[in-house]
Amino acid sequence: MHPELRPYADQLQWLCEAKVEEFRLMGYNSIDVDSFWAYIGTKLSNPVSLHRVVDAILSAKPNDYMTYVTLGALRGDLATPNDV
Repeated sequence: MHPELRPYADQLQWLCEAKVEEFRLMGYNSIDVDSFWAYIGTKLSNPVSLHRVVDAILSAKPNDYMTYVTLGALRGDLATPNDV
């Protein structure tokens, strides 16, 4: 998890879970909350604030997430096979 996101992790865990469930309802079954948090961390610039994190989560689109995962796989940036 991105270090600046740690203070918000407990507050926004339910929101990330809801967004991951939304992606799963659209057919993206391989996503999990941890990889989604990693994706959100790449979308934020410093300084990180609560409203920016919420905006990044709510505006996340499956296509953008899949691009992130694909580029990570091509670069070899994925930590584990479960990140896909």
